[in-house]
This record gives sequence, structure tokens and C-alpha cells, in this order.
Amino acid sequence: MTKRNGGIRKALSLSFAQTYTGLVFNLVTVIIVSRLLTPAQIGVFSVAAALTTLAQMLRGFGVNEYVVQEKVLDEATIRTAFTLSLIIAWILAIILFAASSMIGLFYGNPGVGQVVRVLSVTFFLLPFGTTALALMQRDLEFGPLYKIRLGENAVRSGVTIGLAYAGFGYMSMAWASLAAMVAWIIGCAVWGWAYRVRGLDLSQWRRILPFSLNLTISDIVIQLGEQSSNIVVGKMLGMAAAGFYSRGYGLVNMFREKVLSAINAVAYPAFAREHRERDAAPDLFIRSLVYVTGISWPFLGFAVLMASPIIRLFFGDQWDAAVPVMRWLCGAAILGALTFQCNQFFTAIGRVGVVTSVQIQYQLVRLGITIVAAFYSIEAVAASQFPVYIVAAVLYYWKLNQYEALMIKKFTKALLPSAVVTMTSCIIPAIIFIWHGFISAHYILALIVAGVGAGLGWLFGLMLTGHPLMHEIRHGISQLHRRN
Repeated sequence: MTKRNGGIRKALSLSFAQTYTGLVFNLVTVIIVSRLLTPAQIGVFSVAAALTTLAQMLRGFGVNEYVVQEKVLDEATIRTAFTLSLIIAWILAIILFAASSMIGLFYGNPGVGQVVRVLSVTFFLLPFGTTALALMQRDLEFGPLYKIRLGENAVRSGVTIGLAYAGFGYMSMAWASLAAMVAWIIGCAVWGWAYRVRGLDLSQWRRILPFSLNLTISDIVIQLGEQSSNIVVGKMLGMAAAGFYSRGYGLVNMFREKVLSAINAVAYPAFAREHRERDAAPDLFIRSLVYVTGISWPFLGFAVLMASPIIRLFFGDQWDAAVPVMRWLCGAAILGALTFQCNQFFTAIGRVGVVTSVQIQYQLVRLGITIVAAFYSIEAVAASQFPVYIVAAVLYYWKLNQYEALMIKKFTKALLPSAVVTMTSCIIPAIIFIWHGFISAHYILALIVAGVGAGLGWLFGLMLTGHPLMHEIRHGISQLHRRN
């Protein structure tokens, strides 16, 4: 193994440790809070959080991504990046705080405005940690990042559950977000002290602006499309419908944030480093995609088949209306997995304009389809994500096909093992799914049997196809044996 691959593997291991720790906290919190709050209360927070997320894209202004991918980085550039983040974040915080009451009036629910008001305060705090975090990510320092995220997750979960139990309703999640932000800033100060920014500066803004402007436009369009479902459903179908949609999307969102984000957190700086040093980012991209699909396709296929027992077990029977939503969204995400890393790839190699162009096209399609579907039902909104991801895949792979290493034929050959692994992992869940009456009568047993069968089918598929993930599993086992 080369030192380079060893560094990436270690960073990926730490990133996964960070992500799965967060997943445990998140899952426990969701299970408990889903029984303490009503669908309408969760819907209020979901709509407010979606609106705030759009502002988050402006807040970042792409400066941290610039820090990660920039070939030559000096102190003046770092200080300029921090200063730009600070100015933009504080302006947005003031705007959000001032507009919160009007947002509540627009939705006919003052709770939406109250949540936005509290979340706006996090914008004042966020710049004091983001630049240090970007520098640690650039250097693949995922050890300190793990400690920072651990503290943030623990505080968020504890405050959310405590306040929800105390009767704070949807505000429990808002106050928890603020408390978690404070914990995150403290963590950055303690474990990221060596990466602290030393002063303010605007001397290098001309270097940063073109990249950041392109990426910001892209990010805004991405989030407008990603959050359009919650925003549109909340306005057209009501807060309860937004709550059901949020829970139906919850597993997909959790997988993207807690699993794919672990890969992307390493993939982006790794793509950038490969491009800076060896001009080999396309080769790394296709290897990364094989890993992503080898994990995501079987997981999402399992979720499509086992949506009913998953919703019933983790959230309770008051959320049964989220089952068809979850099935549609998990099925669409199988297609979406083909595009999940495209933004990181193009941004890392400096072609952020491609990201902006593609995102504007397909997110506008998503927004239009979502609005039309919302005239029918939340199930129609969920189903509408299938054509959206088809459009996204066509647009992205048209651009990727320009690289010899990323020709469609090579993609198809590389992804064939992941497709076989998905089929073998879904055999037992599919049998449980079509077994009439078994899930409704014994949903916990059905989920256990399907889960064990899926896991065994996954391992069998990895061995049958010689999937690269099998090599990683064997390497991990050998490392454990050496330590023991």
C-alpha cells in the first residue's frame, strides 16, 4: 500500500467513525422525539430548517471549498476567506432575524418564524469555526474533526430530547441547534487551535471571488431544489403533510448526511490533491463511485422493501402515512447515488462552472415537477424525484464522458459488481415483502430476518463479484488481527 492510499484510508476510517457516531445519536434522537412530538410539530421545524438551509448556502459563499482545493495557500488568503465568511454570515443573520415574523405570516404559522429566529443566531457563531474546519479537512486531519463532531452531536441530542420531554415542542430542535453550534465552536477552539485564523484581511478577495461566486450560485440552486419539497409541501399541503414527508425522506437524508457525507468529506480533498499532484482525479472518482454504489444501492433497496416495518418500529404507528413516501424516495435515491459525488469531483478539479450549469438546469426541473406534483399528494411529490434524478444523471454523465477514464462503457463495467451485490442483498427482504400478512403481523421479526438476510446476501454478493469493498473488509480484519 502506498503512503498516499494509506493516508486516504485512515482519513476515511476516521470520517466513517465520526459519521456512524453521529448516526447513533441521530437515530436515538429521532426515535424518541418522534414519540414526543406530533407530525405537525415536526413539520413546523422541517419547513423552517429548509428555509434556513437556503440561507446557509449564501453564508458559506464557497470560501471553505476554495481553501480546500487551492493549490498555493498563504496566510493572507486564509484570513480573507474567514473575513468574507464573517461579513456574509452576519448580514444573513440580521436579514433572517428581521424577516422571521413575515415568514411565519406567509405560512400562517408563527412557529415557523420563531424557529427561523433562533436558527438565525447560529449564523453569528458559525464563521468562527468553519475556516479552521476547512484547513483540517484540507490536511485530512480527521482525528480532531471526530472529537469536534462528537461533542456537537452529544449536545444536540441531549438538548433536543430534554426539551422535547419538557414540552418545548418544535422549539426543542431549534434551541438544540443553537446549543450544538456553541459546542461546535468550543470544539474548534480546543482541538483546532493550531488552525485558528489570525486576524482579518480582504487583500485576496479577487482571487477567491470568481470560484466562490460560481460555487455559491450552484449551492443555492442545489438547496433550492433539495428543500423545495419541504417548502412546497408545507405551503400547499400543510404542516402535517410536511412532517410525513420529512419522516419519509428521513432515512434517505440520514444516509446521505451520515454515510455518504463521510465518504465525501474525504473524497473532496482527495480529488483535489490527486488533481494538484498527479492529475489523476478521474481514476479516483470512478473507484469512489464503485464504493458508494456498493454500499448505497443495497441499503436503499432494502429500505424500499422494508419501509413499513422501519417506519413502524422507529417512529410509531402515527407515522404510517410516511411509508409510501419513503418507498418512492429511497427508490429514486438509487438513481441519485450515481450523481452524489459529481459536485465534489468537478469542484475539486476547478470546474465549478460545470456544477453551476448542471445544477441550474436540473434543479429548475425539480422545482417545477415538485410544484405540479404537490397539487395531487405527498406521494406524488416523492414519486416525482425519479424523473429529476434521471435528468441529473444525463446532464452530469454527458460532462464526465469527456474524460477517457470516465467513458460510459467503463462506468457500466465498473458498476456491474455493485448491481449484482444489490440483487443478492435484496433476495431475502423481497421474499419477506411478498409474504402476505407477515410484515403486518410480525413487523419486528420481519425486519430482523430481512436485515440478517440482507447482510448475508451483501457479503455473498461481494465475494461472488470480487467487489473492491471485499478487499477493504479483509484489510480491516487483517489490521485488527495485527493489533491483537
